[in-house]
Amino acid sequence: MTESETIVITKRDLKDPHIEDMIMAQQAARRQLTPAERAPVETAFWMNPVFYTAIAGFFGAFIAWAFSEPFIVVDGSREERGLGIWMMLITVPTLIGLFVGLIEGIMSRNFWKALRCGGIGVGIGLVWGICGTILGGMAMSIVKSIALPIFLVNAPKPDPADPLNFLTPGVLFTLISSRALAWTIVGAGMGVGPGVALKSKKLFLNGMVGGLLGGFLGGLLFDPIGFTLVKLGFPDSGGTSRLIGFCTIGLMVGVFVGLIENLTKDAWLIMKTGPLKGKQFVIYHNPTIIGSSPKCDVYIFKDPSVEPHHAEIRQLGSKFEIVDNRSPQGVFVNSQRVSKKMLEKGDIVIIGESLLEFQQKDRA
Repeated sequence: MTESETIVITKRDLKDPHIEDMIMAQQAARRQLTPAERAPVETAFWMNPVFYTAIAGFFGAFIAWAFSEPFIVVDGSREERGLGIWMMLITVPTLIGLFVGLIEGIMSRNFWKALRCGGIGVGIGLVWGICGTILGGMAMSIVKSIALPIFLVNAPKPDPADPLNFLTPGVLFTLISSRALAWTIVGAGMGVGPGVALKSKKLFLNGMVGGLLGGFLGGLLFDPIGFTLVKLGFPDSGGTSRLIGFCTIGLMVGVFVGLIENLTKDAWLIMKTGPLKGKQFVIYHNPTIIGSSPKCDVYIFKDPSVEPHHAEIRQLGSKFEIVDNRSPQGVFVNSQRVSKKMLEKGDIVIIGESLLEFQQKDRA
């Protein structure tokens, strides 16, 4: 060992509580894992991205409706007009984009990530809300202008006692399909904020596909909900149908953004300890950084033994390797300290006081 490599520990160092904490943490990391610590984590349903992203989309749509509905006016012919219609069409995708962007950071207790993803999500939601509304409206008008004249030829004449008597199967199909097409276009921008904010192509595509599917299904249900409320004689069915319809769109966008994430993930870490127990961190980046900095992909907070950029996971083909970034505390895999190691499904990674279980999709 050369002089430059010599490690000198003074008596003052031995009395330093930080050194003592590090030694105790290392001893804890080297301990044999108990059967309970090795057992699979039972993830609570509220930790599943399908659930919390759906709730985020729902509340985004609800707040947009509550903000815009008072500005909608009904003229003498019962036709709804006013600034509120345009406000609602724009604020719904904007606030769904905001809430879907915010939620992952909030669930990870990473408020820097939440603000970044939410800010970009609201920006994209606003821009695409305007563009998508125009494009979706054009597509809806084209479908109606082509199909409705054909189906309305044999439709019953309007009856004040039964305002929906004109809804033949052909007319109903045209209205529902045109609305679904319009909201499919608008939905494309509602879930892409996190992918843009975190510079992840895969996350971007997941959000876009989720938004497209959610917008389509929500748009598909929009008119049937309104028609059902009219049939039931529900008071103020216009506002109520918009409330239920837009919240359904927000809910479906959130469901499919979370569902696509679950279906397309290749590898992920599951937190086995602490307040985030059961939270999954999907490995999107190569490398994926783990540490105490809020800018890390896997953010471990309130643990003084974890460095800002403590470790990283690198994807090598279909394999994943964890690498210690020369941290004083070290990285342990199944209680063995490693500088780098190929991870296998079910490995327990110990960083500071946190236990993370590595999982990978089975390959045929």
